[in-house]
Amino acid sequence: IWSGLFRISAESGQTLQAQIRQAIVAAILDRQIAASMPLPSCRILAEKLGVARGTVVLAFQQLVDQGFLVARERRGHFVNPEVLATPAKPHQKAPDQANEIDWKARRQIAASDMPPPAKHDNWIKSSYPFVYGQFDPALFPTAEWRECNRMALAVLEIRNWASDMVDRDDPLLIEQIQARLLPRRGIFANPDEIIVTLGAQNALYMLATLLMTKGSKVAME
Repeated sequence: IWSGLFRISAESGQTLQAQIRQAIVAAILDRQIAASMPLPSCRILAEKLGVARGTVVLAFQQLVDQGFLVARERRGHFVNPEVLATPAKPHQKAPDQANEIDWKARRQIAASDMPPPAKHDNWIKSSYPFVYGQFDPALFPTAEWRECNRMALAVLEIRNWASDMVDRDDPLLIEQIQARLLPRRGIFANPDEIIVTLGAQNALYMLATLLMTKGSKVAME
């Protein structure tokens, strides 16, 4: 089974570590690996793939951090049961036009008329600096960001992202969100139902500005 899952190539433009991670994630989401089946040890998998053991160790560790794998002492790495517990994609239902929400009628202002955010110069020194579009430096995933930069600066990748998308989100990012991220949380959406924001605060700000007024009542889970 393992020899058929991995297609590692030094010519792919991606790091070996990234290729290993993608192969394992794809196999998990396709239900090719049972939760009771241990993955090969880092040493054995490295020998089979002809890569350094450290490369496999780092790939496994990132998959553990991302919630795809769990490490069990003296037993090895296994698929996280929570990933396999994701419900199957429901059958598409015919649209019920009678119950559809008229979002255009509910908008308080047009998206193009949204005011720019206001923030003071020393916002980061506030006790609770909830300013959308800003991040906590202590939580920034530096190693992952560096790897993404290396991958994005490959010649073939530059051709993909250098085009001017104007007001569209990156279709490859939307595809990854739709196929890998949302199904793990039991959410199934079409590409046109996904919008990329700067974070949860940005998303809530947009919803509040577009759909709510001062007297609106809001319930949050």
